[in-house]
Amino acid sequence: MAKTSKEIKVLIMCGGKGTRMWPISNISHPKQFESFLGKKSMFRETVDRALRLVGPKDIYIGTSNKFGKYLKDQAPEVPQQNFILEPAMRDNLGAIGLATAVINKRHPNSAMVILWGADHIVQKPDRFIKALKVASQLALQNDVVVHLDFPPTYPTVHNGWIKIGKTLKTVDGHKVVEFIKQVEKPNLKTAKEFFKSKDYLIHTGYMVTKPSVLLGYYQKYAPVAYKIIKKIEATIDTPKFISTLKTEYPKFEKQSVDYGLFEKLPPRSQWDLPVDMGWIDVGTWGLLFHGLEKDKNGNIVMGKAKLIETTNSLIISKDKGVVGAVGLDNMIVVDTDEGLLVCPIDQAPKVKQLYKALYE
Repeated sequence: MAKTSKEIKVLIMCGGKGTRMWPISNISHPKQFESFLGKKSMFRETVDRALRLVGPKDIYIGTSNKFGKYLKDQAPEVPQQNFILEPAMRDNLGAIGLATAVINKRHPNSAMVILWGADHIVQKPDRFIKALKVASQLALQNDVVVHLDFPPTYPTVHNGWIKIGKTLKTVDGHKVVEFIKQVEKPNLKTAKEFFKSKDYLIHTGYMVTKPSVLLGYYQKYAPVAYKIIKKIEATIDTPKFISTLKTEYPKFEKQSVDYGLFEKLPPRSQWDLPVDMGWIDVGTWGLLFHGLEKDKNGNIVMGKAKLIETTNSLIISKDKGVVGAVGLDNMIVVDTDEGLLVCPIDQAPKVKQLYKALYE
């Protein structure tokens, strides 16, 4: 294991608007800060998992400056100087670059644990934390990106897939395998082939690396973004930082880090730890439905609802009234103060279009 937690810094990324999860998630209150799955928000659950690995001073949080108020309210023990607030929403190639630069400036010899997306469920946290410790040890000892990825349970088209190769070693009971390539959001035919082959994992976005290693990959494979990062990095923790950030950050191309960087990396630059951690990506209503346990009729019900001859459906009631459903199959019904969503499960990705029509 790493000698002390001081060698490990945790970066929680939680900047998304959650457009595919309307009406729980909306422009003023994204889903990661909502508590619709329990007493705590998914963001707070993510912070609690991070606190099992490091102290609050070792946690960094990256998000839009629009959401800074939620960090203060829901993670008060994390120092505010560890909040990395993006002045514009430019997707995550820039967001990860900015956060990595901050951690590199302050802790260049650390292992940087990236918890991608504060809108995930981890049902086996003990197994998850143990794997993160192993990955941190590997990252401190090697100039690689070490991923924690999840064995697929169905042929999802909404996540990235990782092709893995032979086992390189075993550390504390965890297999470390070759990372061959990353394929982002394949079509259904390809996803079925991947699922059948058993040579693929679902990409969670959880990874550990030295910040200097990741910035080196930016320099080689995303040079335009790297030039912007270096201009910002030079002013971190100086009076010029805020003005430089406001000027330079909007210059980032609006691009995913998966497409803009990780898909370009050669295989030997990355390793993978397959971990059955009970991971669920709450990225769409369909992903949530597929991940959660269902009743004898294949339904998931949250809140007050009465169902008659309804099967294989997700019913959520956050309003004061009761949701009544008769004769539904493979449907999503979400009733909140913000609005009402009724949608076939296989049409769930189109909720993003609905969100844009409502707000943008």
